[in-house]
Amino acid sequence: MASKVGVMVVIVVVMAILAERSVAIDICGMTQPELNECKPAVSKENPTNPSTPCCDALKHANYSCLCGYKNSPWLGSFGIDPALAAALPGKCDMPNAPTC
Repeated sequence: MASKVGVMVVIVVVMAILAERSVAIDICGMTQPELNECKPAVSKENPTNPSTPCCDALKHANYSCLCGYKNSPWLGSFGIDPALAAALPGKCDMPNAPTC
């Protein structure tokens, strides 16, 4: 479960950085809009259930790449809750998601 937190942390951190810079790029197989879809589900304040587009994006994400960001110190500064991030694969019905 801790590895899933790392994956989601990476997604959210990268998404937040991209949103601040308004730069559209592809990170670990996910586009900026796909990353943005997952942010409400991992936000510390008023988290929501992951959207279908968020879950769809996670299904084709490059987990090896995302795992490279799992120890990022930026999560807290972007309002990301690691426990919520770790729960995303389960909430998206991805029981066999790769782990870091």
